[in-house]
Amino acid sequence: MKRSHVIRLHPTPEQEVYFRKACGVARHAYNWALARWKDSRAEGKWAKIKDLKAEYNRIKGEQFPWCSEVTKCAPEQEFRHLGQAFDNYWRMKKEGTLPKLTHPRKDGEEGGFPRFKSKKRDRLSFYLANDKFSVAGQTIRIPKLGAVNMTEALRLQGKIMSAVISSRAGWWFVSIAVEVEHDVPTHNGGAVGIDLGIKTLATCSDGVVFENQKHYRQTLGRIKSLSKGLSRKGEGSQNWGKHARKLAKAHYRIACQRQDTLHKMTTSLARRYALVGLEDLNTKGMLSNHCLAQAVSDASFFEVKRQLLYKAEQYGGYVQLVSQWYPSSKTCHACGWIKEDLTLDERVWVCEQCGVITERDLNAALNIRTEALRLLTDVPVVASSGHKFACGAESAGSRCVESETFCDEAGTRML
Repeated sequence: MKRSHVIRLHPTPEQEVYFRKACGVARHAYNWALARWKDSRAEGKWAKIKDLKAEYNRIKGEQFPWCSEVTKCAPEQEFRHLGQAFDNYWRMKKEGTLPKLTHPRKDGEEGGFPRFKSKKRDRLSFYLANDKFSVAGQTIRIPKLGAVNMTEALRLQGKIMSAVISSRAGWWFVSIAVEVEHDVPTHNGGAVGIDLGIKTLATCSDGVVFENQKHYRQTLGRIKSLSKGLSRKGEGSQNWGKHARKLAKAHYRIACQRQDTLHKMTTSLARRYALVGLEDLNTKGMLSNHCLAQAVSDASFFEVKRQLLYKAEQYGGYVQLVSQWYPSSKTCHACGWIKEDLTLDERVWVCEQCGVITERDLNAALNIRTEALRLLTDVPVVASSGHKFACGAESAGSRCVESETFCDEAGTRML
């Protein structure tokens, strides 16, 4: 299993210059390869990525001598990135899932086609192969640069696979990928249904509630003030650059707070429950609603789903996704009666058939748990790694070893 540890770096001014040069070399190689591919297409030829890489290595010593000032990993990895970008483009085109463009692109290409990388728009980053760097304590040694200080030591034990050095909000980070040994345990927790929402981030079927911190809304005043100040500066000036860094750091702080909250919540759920029933929300469609877009983005429903998928697999559990069209809020968890005219302002569920009174989100969570158990037992599960856990129909969080189910979430990635 591959895991990554992101560590902040403390480079000297000279080392930061090296980082920026390496990012520039990587960006140049990517843009050069994309331009050559387009030239070949205009001539009616089909250029292969490996041929473009061989041509670049053949001419870079003469035409681009400044590439030798940094590690050779920086430009070489960009050809793989371009190949992956083309693979994604052809796959989406075959499936008919290319993104729709609001306005035509300047280069005349359709949505999903690889773009040229920009120094201002794209994040600065470059790649290092595992044989081109070494880590010892709080120091990483980079070719043609030397030792760079890290804020902490690498916490993962295993074979180091690669590293990516990137810049964000004026700081430099290194993401070290490590292949670690991991034996999937047998999870003996119970089943739980989770209802995601804006007022309350997550409501579990056993009554546990996770508050929505609304980090962006709480810091919106400072964001507006910094944005207003940035708009009054001359673009490209020194004051504009200083203010832009302040705004970037404010956004980065919000992102860190949000990630901290979500990681603590999803880790707690993955450790406690063997089966997690989660509604498969159409987050992209919800973002098209101008009234809800900011609140939905701040809650990060898709990130909750992404983290639960790989963390449940890590702890030996399973996430059963429930269709977004399943009427979890309109259905009574006790008798199954459906209230078709349920409105958003009704926060307490009152069943007109059996008379049960339940909080709206708790009722939805109970229905999601029931539907997840039904889907798990009725639908054959395609197992890819044979993960095993034990769960039953008892209350969430209880230990139950009545039956063992072998299942796995197809397409789950470990980060």
